[in-house]
Amino acid sequence: MLLLSISHQAQAQTCTVSTLPVTFSTYDPLSNTPSDITGTLTVTCNALVSLLVSYNVKLNGGLTGSVASRIMTSGISQMTYQLYSDSGRTTIMGDGTAGSTIINDGYLLSVVAPVIRNYSIYGRIAAKQNVKAGAYLDTVTILLTY
Repeated sequence: MLLLSISHQAQAQTCTVSTLPVTFSTYDPLSNTPSDITGTLTVTCNALVSLLVSYNVKLNGGLTGSVASRIMTSGISQMTYQLYSDSGRTTIMGDGTAGSTIINDGYLLSVVAPVIRNYSIYGRIAAKQNVKAGAYLDTVTILLTY
C-alpha cells in the first residue's frame, strides 16, 4: 500500500505531510491472525514569523473511494484492509465520513526551527480472506489543510 504526500503553502507558513510506503508482510490466507503493520505520517511546518499553527490531516478511501471499506487489488483480485488511528485498531483513520477520525492539531510555531509532528497509522488486513497470490496495492491520498 502506498500513501502519497501532498503539501499546501500559505503566506506566513509552510507545512508539508509525508510518509513512507506502508507495506504489509506476506499475507497467509489460512492464518487465524490478522496481518498488522504500523506506519508513520509526519507533518513539518516552517514559518516566517512566530504564529499559532493549526491543521488537520485527512486520508481518503484509496482507489475504491470508501473510507469504511478500503480495498487493495492485484489485477482483478481484491483484499480488504483498514487504517486506524489507534493501536487497538478500533478507530478508522479517514476523512471524517463513515465514523472515521481525522488528525486535528496545532502549536506555536517560531522562526527558529521547523516543528515536526509524527502520527502513527495502524494498518490491518483481516484474517481468513480467500485471496489469490499476488502483490496487492492501493493508493491513499493525504490531504493536509492549514
